[in-house]
Amino acid sequence: MRTATIITTAASDALGHIHDRTPLIVPPNMFSDWLDPEMTSEAGVRALLDSMPEPHLVPRVVSAKVNYARNKGPALIQPAA
Repeated sequence: MRTATIITTAASDALGHIHDRTPLIVPPNMFSDWLDPEMTSEAGVRALLDSMPEPHLVPRVVSAKVNYARNKGPALIQPAA
């Protein structure tokens, strides 16, 4: 079974004016820490989460088609005309 979880954090980057939450993005140099099966203490996990750098995401205007789950495809992420 494949699963996924999206962890969010307070948005203080360029997306903060759009929404108050942003995805927590684990940078490649922290993959091994994030995937460490020995990391089980709440304090350790909190420290790891707090050490994540802010994401550098760039917002852009896209078509309203993204609002409908039936719409699919890479064209949805193209800038709106």
